[in-house]
Amino acid sequence: MKVEFFLSSSAFRQAPGEVAAYARAHNYGGVEWYLDLLRLPVAPSARAKLFDRMRADGLGARFHAPAADMEMGHRDPAIAEVSLRYLLMYIEFLAEIAPTILTVHVGSRAIPMELLAWERTLDHLRQAAEAGRTRGVTVCLENLKGGWTSDPNRLLAMAEAAGCAITFDLGHASASPFVREGGTLEAFRAVVGPRIANVHVYEIETPDGRHLPLEDTAGHGPTLDALLAGGLHTWILELSTREDLEQTRQALRAYEPG
Repeated sequence: MKVEFFLSSSAFRQAPGEVAAYARAHNYGGVEWYLDLLRLPVAPSARAKLFDRMRADGLGARFHAPAADMEMGHRDPAIAEVSLRYLLMYIEFLAEIAPTILTVHVGSRAIPMELLAWERTLDHLRQAAEAGRTRGVTVCLENLKGGWTSDPNRLLAMAEAAGCAITFDLGHASASPFVREGGTLEAFRAVVGPRIANVHVYEIETPDGRHLPLEDTAGHGPTLDALLAGGLHTWILELSTREDLEQTRQALRAYEPG
């Protein structure tokens, strides 16, 4: 089975129509819409117009929840509650374009884990996952390069406790303490594999947050093959620029449909 590639809108600063036009012109199967850049309108008519345009584009649509101003596990209960309600609002909106996948973060922007509350995090993540299940939205917790989710065993424990799926980000895993201190990317994937429902593919995230492109699959090949063998044949290329996006696509050409 070959791979269907989605692009992440994080590589663009254009309007949704222009992002979709690029995806169609370059034979991508869909877009993961990064909602730090594209907000979902509260006004029903405006939201319907946005979703109607996405359907008309004929592309698959997945979504990445806002991360810059949302931390549902914050130790400050006011911040945590507002973040959860914000996320639940987006899940309600996305029910209108379901079934789809929504990726969420815990510990965004390298926030110290001391500013998070473990039990509150699990409770709020559980509420989000349950809201998604009843609305056709698969909520996926993403592994980050630091913090709780950078450890595969803790990430799995969080996902199991909350009843959510996982977005496996290869670049974050590559930059994690688990891999830097002697583990392997494939060992990371093997731990969380049964709960992976979404995949972000690129080389590695730098300390300043840039997603570096793949130049070849020498390092990631075994993990990519294992993901494909496990039925994960939609891969989101999550790069910082169009040039890096296309370089990564070229590195993955062996996985393209013939």
